[in-house]
Order: sequence, then C-alpha cells, then structure tokens
Amino acid sequence: MRIALIAPEFLPNWGGVGTYCIELARFLTARSDIELHVVAPLRRFGPVEYSESKISAYFQNRIHLHLLGTAGETFLYNSGFQLRVWRHLPRIIREHHIDIVHSQHAHMPDILFKLRSASHHVPTVATVHSTVKNQYDGIKATGQSWAEMESSEKYELLLYPMLRTAEAFYLRRSDALICVSRWTLDHLPGKGAIDRSITQVINNGVDTKRFRPREPSDRELPLSKVSDPIVLYTSRFTAARGAHLLARAAPMILKSTKEVHFAFVGGGDHELLRSILRRLNVPPDKYTIVGYVEHDEMPSLYRCAYAYAMPTSWENMPFKLLEAMGSGLPVVTTNVGGIPEVVRDGYNGLLISREEKSVSEAILRLLEDRGLAKRLGENARSTVVDNFSWGTTTEKTMRVYEQLLASRMKS
Repeated sequence: MRIALIAPEFLPNWGGVGTYCIELARFLTARSDIELHVVAPLRRFGPVEYSESKISAYFQNRIHLHLLGTAGETFLYNSGFQLRVWRHLPRIIREHHIDIVHSQHAHMPDILFKLRSASHHVPTVATVHSTVKNQYDGIKATGQSWAEMESSEKYELLLYPMLRTAEAFYLRRSDALICVSRWTLDHLPGKGAIDRSITQVINNGVDTKRFRPREPSDRELPLSKVSDPIVLYTSRFTAARGAHLLARAAPMILKSTKEVHFAFVGGGDHELLRSILRRLNVPPDKYTIVGYVEHDEMPSLYRCAYAYAMPTSWENMPFKLLEAMGSGLPVVTTNVGGIPEVVRDGYNGLLISREEKSVSEAILRLLEDRGLAKRLGENARSTVVDNFSWGTTTEKTMRVYEQLLASRMKS
C-alpha cells in the first residue's frame, strides 16, 4: 500500500500535528506492507537545521521525502504550502502510484488539491486535530490583549470567517475523517452535511518505550543542576496554551513554598514570557526558559520533572499531556476539550478551571503531598500504556486505509 502523508509540520517538530506526522511515519515505516511518501515543507527556525538527507536518515531512509518549499513561521507559510501541494501532488500520485492521501486538519494543506481531486480518483483521509472554531474560541477565552497574542493567533482571529468557510468545504470533500477525540467528533462543524459513516475516533498515541518514568540508571538528565522539584510546561509559549497563566500562578505558589522550580519548554515568544515573569517579580533562580527542544530529546526532560502543568484554554487530545503521563508524571490540566477523556480528576491527574488560583492550588497539592503525586503519576502511566499507545493508533489507522481501498474497489 502506497500512502502519501501530507505533513504541514514535520522535522524539526513545532507542535502536535508535527508529532502526529513524525510518529505515524515511524510506526508505518516499521511495517513491510507500507510504502510511505511524506510531503512536507522544509522548516527553518532557531538553531535547528534540517536537510533532506538528515530527515531521511531520521527514518533510517525508509520514507520517500518530497519537500515542497520552506517554512519559517507558524501561519502564513501554510498558504504557500497549499499552493505547492496543488501543483505537485498530482505528479507525486501519478509517478508513484499512490493509493491514499492522508492529510491534516485544521491546516488543510490539500484544500486546493481537493478542487481538482475528482480527476485523480485517489481517496483522501484527513485527521482532525482541531477545528477553526475550536482554535478561535480558545484564543478568545484567554482574555489576552492584542499585544500579548502570537502572530498566528492574530491571523486566526482576523481570518476566522474565511477559514470557517474553507473548513466546511474541506471536510465535506474528504473521503474519511479521523477525529483524535470524542469531543472533536461531537464538535465537527456542519455535522449534518458530513456522512457520519466516514468519521471515527482514533486517539493520539505515545511511544511508551521512549516516554517512560525515570530509572536509577538514567544519567546526565537536563536541568540536573536544579535541586528543587521541577514543574514542567511543554508547549508553545502562547496564552491559549497556558504558558502565561502558569507564569502568573508562579508568585502565588512561591508565597507558600520556595522549594519549586518552573521549566518552560517550547517555541514562541521567549521574551514576552520572560517579561511577564519579571513583571511579577518571580526570582530568576526559580524558573528556566529552555525554549525549543528537539523531538528526540523530550523524553529526558519529562524524566527530570516532578509534575507537569498544562493550563490550556483548548485542546483536543494533546500529545504533550500524553507524553507527560506516559513518563509517569502527575499532571495538572484544564477541564476542556478532549482532556477529560484522558484525565480523571483525582485518579491520574488533577483537573482545574482556567484561573491562577486553581492552577496554584493544584500544584501546591502535589508539592505538599508526595504520596498523592506518586499515585497520580503511576495511574497516569498505566492509563497511557493501556489506552494510548502508538501501536494501537497505527493499527486503527491502517484499518481506515484498508476500508477506503475496499470501498473504492467496490465502486
């Protein structure tokens, strides 16, 4: 089976869609019955430099890589990538006899291709990582000022009506939809116009061999010089994802205990986050802004942490949360989107409201009660191992491919 995986985010990894494409590619290429073609832009940002050969080597040269243009930021590049997919995907399909195109929403990288896809007779499946309204509501829920918004958040607000119209067309023209959570399925736009028989829930997964609890044999972990318990945040430095909220909760936590250290890992505006911490008089020795970390280095960061915090305003099935849980960390996160499908309050994590007081109280509970933190972390690990492994996610995705091909043969 020949699959064209359209990856608007790939290596170096930037966010959840990138994690999905990277891990799905790793697990699909481990199979002997798959020939995988990855269509992606070459992303350039920060100190990380990737070439075509470096990306191929990451996958042990098991993927066929088609790089279409470059990406240097997180929003505007996508329109250029959509145009390049429209131009080049028909050729890739024809020359390599592609059986299925697997794309990602809400990037909609193949939306222009769908305008002409009727002539190519290749079924398309889209994984719905989020919806346009989901993202819009999440940004608005933060109450942040225009000046505090990341550029991608500003574009999403400004272009919201146009993006919603494009989304409705895109979802209707997909032959199958994979929703990463039950919540995502229930909140698909225009559900009445979408054939429910072509939609199903396949949760995101975690490689539980890589994302595991710390062991005595682990050496030279990052942040090893920090002696206080580390509360870890790993996502983009935006208000919607919760970085700013955790920063504002830090002074409240430090009033009750000095034995804590906050570590912020991710891409985005480092200086804006730093300015918030400075304005709140958070001592510099009580936080570390790590910034961007390569995908393969993430497991060791989780292993050096005591607890994980993600006070996000919206998420469907966040990889970073699953990775933290798979690493055996007690998690503090908000009761939004698909998160309650993973986290049961008091069993494998603490669900909170999106308020500074709620964030600080939950983190203090974990810092003051190590027995609770240990129990939540152990249950978090068991939850992910039993229900959210990449092996299961890959097998279910393969069944979608097989059903699409069988349906196409019948017609």
